[in-house]
Amino acid sequence: MTVYPFKNAVTMSHMFLAPYIPAAACIVDMTCGNGHDTAFLASLMARDAILYAFDIQECAIEATKRQLAAASLHRKHVEYRCGSHDVLVSQIDGPLDVVVFNLGYLPSGDHSLYTKSEITIKAIKICLNKIAKNGIIMIAAYPGTEAGAQEDQAIHDFLKGVPQRAFDISTWRPVNQVHCPPLLYIIQKRG
Repeated sequence: MTVYPFKNAVTMSHMFLAPYIPAAACIVDMTCGNGHDTAFLASLMARDAILYAFDIQECAIEATKRQLAAASLHRKHVEYRCGSHDVLVSQIDGPLDVVVFNLGYLPSGDHSLYTKSEITIKAIKICLNKIAKNGIIMIAAYPGTEAGAQEDQAIHDFLKGVPQRAFDISTWRPVNQVHCPPLLYIIQKRG
């Protein structure tokens, strides 16, 4: 049994996603960054599944490729695409089974480049329309910066209005951590 510590939003996301990934046919990492989420998804995906790894920065795409190669996951069916995640996800045909957003900026990159709430919400709307029944969308948000707090609030406000009859939406947030720790939005389309 793999043990996932209740350490942060990303480890919680992995814990929640682990049972769903092996049965998923189409998986999307909307913000591949340094490749950690992509490697996790690739490690559990079925042999015939496809995994899309998106990022707005080419250096993130290259870092993700290196991460998968280092973990001997480079033979998995992964499609790397550089561009805005709202545009790229709209180009995928068919239903999405698992979608992961890890918002904010690239930790090892230019911190002036970060996800923007209006684009993120547009991408979430597209995902809500494309997600398969019982499909999962995970969104790790980072309210510790001014831009991150604004994005988190916009996402929270948007998700409050999503119809309960179609989706179950909840959050996971650390209670005893300081400095506005990341939080996780968990969205599942009802079956």
